[in-house]
Parts: sequence; C-alpha cells; structure tokens
Amino acid sequence: MKLRTDNRILLIDDKYGNRVPFRSDKISRAILLAAAKVGGFRWDLVDGVNADLFAGRSDDDLAELVTQMVVASLNSQPMYLTTNVPPPLDDIHRIVVDTLRYWGLRNVADEYQYWSSARRWVRKGVLAEADFADQAWPVDLVAATARWNRAHGTDTIQGINEIVRRGGLPQLIHEATAEYEAQLQTAAERFLARKDCRLFIVAGPSSCGKTTTTHKLTRLINKLSDREFVVFSADNYFYGIDLHPADMFGDRDYERARAYEIPLMRQHLLELLEGRAVQAPIFDFKSGKRSGSETLRLERHQVLLIDCLHGLFPYLTRGIPEEQKFKVLLFNANRVAEGDGSDGRSIPFTTVNLLRRMLRDCKHRNKDPQTTLKHWHYVRDGEISDMLPFLKTAHACVNGGLAFDFPVLKHYLGDAFPTPDRLEPSTPLDAHLRSVETQRILAATVTLEHSPEDLIPPDCHIREFIGGLSLGIPHQH
Repeated sequence: MKLRTDNRILLIDDKYGNRVPFRSDKISRAILLAAAKVGGFRWDLVDGVNADLFAGRSDDDLAELVTQMVVASLNSQPMYLTTNVPPPLDDIHRIVVDTLRYWGLRNVADEYQYWSSARRWVRKGVLAEADFADQAWPVDLVAATARWNRAHGTDTIQGINEIVRRGGLPQLIHEATAEYEAQLQTAAERFLARKDCRLFIVAGPSSCGKTTTTHKLTRLINKLSDREFVVFSADNYFYGIDLHPADMFGDRDYERARAYEIPLMRQHLLELLEGRAVQAPIFDFKSGKRSGSETLRLERHQVLLIDCLHGLFPYLTRGIPEEQKFKVLLFNANRVAEGDGSDGRSIPFTTVNLLRRMLRDCKHRNKDPQTTLKHWHYVRDGEISDMLPFLKTAHACVNGGLAFDFPVLKHYLGDAFPTPDRLEPSTPLDAHLRSVETQRILAATVTLEHSPEDLIPPDCHIREFIGGLSLGIPHQH
C-alpha cells in the first residue's frame, strides 16, 4: 500500500544551493540504499522496541514509511511552508537521521548519516573525491583482518569460545598481540620512508588504544632512527565547559571536532612548524576549564606528535603541506559474526570500543558503565560525522582490536554491564538498544574460568582499559 502524507513543501535548496522541486521519492530511495548496505532493516528490529510495529513490512515499505514521517516533520515547521524559505538539503538529511533513530533503526541511521556527512565534506571541497570512502571503515584493513581471523578460527563468537574452552587463550593472546606489533612495525617503516615529515598524527575512534599505540610507535621509531618527537596535547585545546552546555540528561558532547578550538590549535601548529614558540593552553579536566599555559617550541630536527581523536579532520592541519604530515588511523577492524555466523549477523565494530570505554571510564574517570552507555550516541555521532569520512587520508592503518577482546572484556566487566532490566526509565532509546545488543553478545561469549591477568603482556594496549599497563602513560580518548 502506498503511504501518503499531506505535503505542502514545494521546493528545497539542493546540494548546490539551487532551488528545485521537492521529491519525496529521492528520500525513500536514499533510505533504501542505506538499508541495503547494512543488510536491510531486519537487524534493527528489536522485540519490545519496534519489532511489533515494523515486523512483516518489506524494506521498500519501511523506507516509504520513514519517508512519510520525514515529510510530516518538514511540514510541521512553518518556516518551510513558503517558497521563500525552502528546506536545505542538509536539514532534510538531519531529519531523516533523527527519524530513523527515533524509531530505533540505528544501523540504517548510521549508514545514512555517514554517507550524507561524507558527501557534504566532498561538496564543501574539504574532502577530495578520490579520498571519498564508500564504507565507514578502512576496507583493506578490515579485509586483511578478516583473513587473519578466519585462519585462526576467531571470525565468529562460537569459534572464539571453542578456542578458549580447549585451552587456546594463551596462544591466541600471543598471536594476536604479535600481529598488532607487526602492523606497528609496518607503520613505523612507512613513516621513516617519508623524510620530510614534521607532523606525526595518531587518530581513531574512542577506546581503540591510541595512547598506547602512539607511545609504542614513537618508541619503535626512536629505535630505528634518530627522529625526536615533541608531544602536542590536542586535548588541551578543548573549549571550556561553559561552551559545552549540558543536555537534558546532564551530559556534554566532547566527541565532535567542534569541541576543540581548532583555529587556535591550527595557528599554534603552523607557528611551531615555523620554529616559533607558542603558549599552549593547559586544560584542567576536573574544572572543565583551562588553567594556564606552557611554552612549547619545535626545533628543526624534531617531529610534532599528536594523539588526537580527530587527527584526520582536515581543518586541524589545513595550511600544512601534505608531505610534512604522516597520519596513522587506529581502528578496531575485527568483523566478528554472532553465533556460528550462519545467520549473517555481524557484531558492530564499535561494540568492543564501548566495552573498553566502560572499563576505562569506571577505572580512571569515576563513571559507571550506565553513564558511558548513555553517552555513546555522542561518540558515534562524532565518529560518523567528523572522523570516518576522512579515513582514506591516513597513510597507515593499524588494527586496534584484538581477537580475544570479547572473553577478556567480559571477564573484567563482570556484573557491571548495564543490562536492559537495570536501565533507568529515562534511558535514551539508543542506549537501550545498545544494551540489548551487547547483552546478547556477552551472554553468548564464553565465561573465563581463570583470570587472564598473567596471560596479557603488561604493555598491551588492552591494559589501558583493564588495568596493569606498564608504560606509565595517561589515559586519553
């Protein structure tokens, strides 16, 4: 049945700023394409949330239903009901994403948001067409990791469970950490081949292990060469808490690139590379404000080192010649299937990062796992909008995930995971859905009979989250 909504929107401002006739079928087609890329709407249907409402509908029907909801939302805004003020395309994209998320269609929303965000950066000339990534992950790294996992039997939860049950966890930990170290070696060698680099950046999603990886990479480079690094702390450039107003849950969004004072950061980077000293701010995370400054200078033989969530964001280093930059993307690239893989459901890359951050926030930031869960929608929004569109601009990619993540993280998280029955009534839908999904994954993951504490190397990056890291470095994003 063809659904219809009373529509009075006549024109829109298209991607080039031209006023063109409004066509709802284009919205429906774009939603359907996003759904197809994530395997359809079926993975977003959850009992007790939206399954009863949407079950039995085809993907075409669901895309049309969401489209009519978007049309209704547009028509509810009086300013758009005149040909003088047509809705801009970016506003329509935002309403599509908000509508999908409102109804719990989270995976489709992520895909739609990624595509619209990445294409917007291309239209603005910030991202070159050649650097546009069709997928929101480093394709080559994910493919190579999938081959490694298949060869080691860790491409499914069932496979990981079988390895643990037959006593293979020590060997798996050894092999997985060795693969990670080999990728660090490759990244270091690529950097050393770039003789003119003055800026070394390690970027990637939250809780991939950037802090440890940055430390190990620079230590490895120092062993292979006489390159000397000076640390540039991007987190000191956060805007103060007064410019990060709390939402209705008392939470603040520090996950987008706009959370940094990028103009000042870029100015200081340029001045440092020109040999001038700068007064770099010092950010006090307890007060949420800057507490002073320190003098920073870069000598001509030194390399500026940045460990930054949004290190790939082009505005951050605009004006610095590309040959002077070397960017490493750290990404959890383990595509693990639920069960034995027969139903085709893969665990989202971000799930391991969420579990890791729950442990880190609890251990180092006095935040309970439920608070981390509620905040995660900000994390994903920042990744999808400001980080992942630029992943192809990285010069090296390293897998920050580990094949033994799930059983080890389950062990250390224990009963602290916020299961759906323990969530507060005011918990946002996104957090509820992630709780349902992650509980299912943890329940299917084998429970370790003994602590893995003595099996995991003290310098392994998973120790940023479970504790016991021997490197003595602070815990960042």
